[in-house]
Amino acid sequence: MQNFSLFVTCAPEIEYLLVEELKELGIQSVSPGHRGVYVTEANWSTIYTINYASRLANRVLLPLSRFKCYNQKSLYSQISKIDWVPFFHKANTLAIDANVHHRELRNSLFAAQVTKDAICDQLRHRTGKRPSVDIQNPDVQLNLFIHQDWGSISFDTSGDPLHKRGYRIESVEAPIQETLAAAILRIAGYSRDQILLDPCCGSGTFLIEAALMAAQIAPGFLRNKWGFLLHPQHDQTLWLRIKNHYDALRTSLPEQHLFGLDINKNAARVTKVNLKAAGFGNKVEVIHTDFREYSPTLPPNLIVTNPPHGKRLEDVSQLKSFYRDLGDFIKQQSAKPGRAFIFVGNQELMKEIGLAAKKRHVLISGGVDARLLEFDIF
Repeated sequence: MQNFSLFVTCAPEIEYLLVEELKELGIQSVSPGHRGVYVTEANWSTIYTINYASRLANRVLLPLSRFKCYNQKSLYSQISKIDWVPFFHKANTLAIDANVHHRELRNSLFAAQVTKDAICDQLRHRTGKRPSVDIQNPDVQLNLFIHQDWGSISFDTSGDPLHKRGYRIESVEAPIQETLAAAILRIAGYSRDQILLDPCCGSGTFLIEAALMAAQIAPGFLRNKWGFLLHPQHDQTLWLRIKNHYDALRTSLPEQHLFGLDINKNAARVTKVNLKAAGFGNKVEVIHTDFREYSPTLPPNLIVTNPPHGKRLEDVSQLKSFYRDLGDFIKQQSAKPGRAFIFVGNQELMKEIGLAAKKRHVLISGGVDARLLEFDIF
């Protein structure tokens, strides 16, 4: 089987977690990079496995060419050397995600335009047709990276980013990304035997990601579109073999182990809609209530939550008492011993919780420098 290298992207600060996860998936030749992980000695089995079974990866990029890039002319020339005809045998649209730091190429959008022109000119010359650009839902997604005088062009085997699991039918304001929620649950050491409570469940991301883990359901289970399906070397038989292997691992979700609360009636409704879409229906208990008025029948030994962060100064001021009450709730309603993990995007609000954090994990969410506060409850 042909071997090649991959770059698997992820959220910043969780590269080490992705390395651990990929090794657990049987992928050994991995090393951390910036906002991703390098995989050497990969093959198509590796591509299918990461896309379908990784909870932390965001994109699986297959490099097509690495080249010297001095200016617009050399970029156009290098892209033109690649035979693009096989990639667009069944594809009609493309999109190019560009990340460029170069003295001659003015910006990433310009470099993407040059790359698109090179591809379309070749295809028009050789086939008489050219693909159109579709940023929202392309058949072929490419990734262009240029730093100083080196460039690379990669085929995005994921297509849509992998955080799009397929269960988020509805949402609330500023939901946590699915891959980051999975990373937080991994940091928290979540396992199916724990009783987990999210007192600010929002659109239900922590609950659904925990349910997927507990039931051993691959995060790609609900997806039906992948970038690799239109790659000329795609092996449908191998892909179905990998998919069926992970689908066979599914097990039942333990009842009375996952609980979600939200003071916002619409958020509780959205969580239930998304849980149903994920296939969990009534397996997870979701209640529209203020956690300050809630007494659990089963005290949770793990609390994981992403409370409101407050974008404006007045919001932060109003949230201070909310965070103090959240700290009190954790102390009073947790099983002893227990643990809690609170994802906080505002440094000022961290002090209001009133508990001594055992550890502060640095994470980035939507470009915001945030902390995952870890507490031991005795």
